[in-house]
Amino acid sequence: MIEFAGCSFGDEERRAVNEVMDGTWLASGEQNRLFEEEFASRMGAGYGVCVNSGSSANLLALAALDLPKGSKVLTSGCGFPATLAPILHCGLDPILVDYDLDTHNIDLNQVEEKIGGAQALIFAHTMGNPVDLRRVMQVADKNNVPVIEDCCEAVGSVFFIPNDHDYRGGINYRSVGSFGAMGTYSFYPSHQMTALGTGGMVVTSDRALALRLRSLRDWGKVSDWDSYLGDQKTRYDFNGYFKQYTYETVGYNMKLSEAAAAFGRVQVGRLADFSASRRHNHYVLKKLLEPLSNTFISVREEDDSIPSWFGYSLTLRTDQLSRDSLSNHLEEKGIRTRPFFAGNITRHKPFERWACHLPVADKLMKDSLFVGVWQGITQENLEYMADTITAYVNNKGEIK
Repeated sequence: MIEFAGCSFGDEERRAVNEVMDGTWLASGEQNRLFEEEFASRMGAGYGVCVNSGSSANLLALAALDLPKGSKVLTSGCGFPATLAPILHCGLDPILVDYDLDTHNIDLNQVEEKIGGAQALIFAHTMGNPVDLRRVMQVADKNNVPVIEDCCEAVGSVFFIPNDHDYRGGINYRSVGSFGAMGTYSFYPSHQMTALGTGGMVVTSDRALALRLRSLRDWGKVSDWDSYLGDQKTRYDFNGYFKQYTYETVGYNMKLSEAAAAFGRVQVGRLADFSASRRHNHYVLKKLLEPLSNTFISVREEDDSIPSWFGYSLTLRTDQLSRDSLSNHLEEKGIRTRPFFAGNITRHKPFERWACHLPVADKLMKDSLFVGVWQGITQENLEYMADTITAYVNNKGEIK
């Protein structure tokens, strides 16, 4: 069976987890602090805040903006609902735009048209393919709209700003997630790296946002209480009370365990190799499937991007073939597939009230699936996938 996603780990990760298990502290602690520092540095951000999932990262980031109830947040009605749902959880109103069929990412023409009515923008770098960050940040900065980059499918993807473009301190080559006010990441096991099968992170270079994120994550506690713990004795010396039990926000409990953080620290060191393998596998599969360019849409990468691919999209150009039939055929041949996430999110019952004209989202929901390019995929696997897909197309969808 060729899985559509998977994770790689070994003895180094096991040793890191066992060291935590041999100690006395299992909740969020020193391993979390180091994971935050190392991951944020790798992403090119000033601060990292560990959380228990990528979905929590999105919710925490949006809550940290502290927007008034009913504020408008611009996002897409296509993809995975964890980008839209936090808007609703925070009592905010979504402004939905469609996807661009060429890039399978948020339609930036529609973003430019509608951003004037928004108080924030959150979008995903779908399937690990970076959005045009130069363009989107210029539009957002011009309209004074804070940006949250959802990088849950794009850990390890990077974007290049040409030398002749003076952009925020002259840093030209950075990871996705470091351009907006905050970037969010998921370490779910199907993603580019994992923290023992769980976990997520929010990064930012804004210290005030980092402190608020930590407070919201830790039940609403005063955000810098760590520095006051010392020997962890209870002392009523912070405004007449114990600082660890003093609260400044209405928070959540989104903390990450020490074992997960220790595992994640090792994976950060392997991320570059994981991403390179995914890029190689995506490139090979794309070359093998080039003869089918009249059948499948080739997803365009931005010239200034280096994707860390989550999967390989197979989007039918026309309805002469059936996506469902193709998926059934691949599954029967031992190739695992998945649809294009939720497709048009507003076609799903909880989100029907926000339905609007989203023709690309509808097409991706009907005519698209993806297969794996993760680091465990071999050359033999890639050739087998390409041969199986080619045979299906050449037989005009008649399963043999």
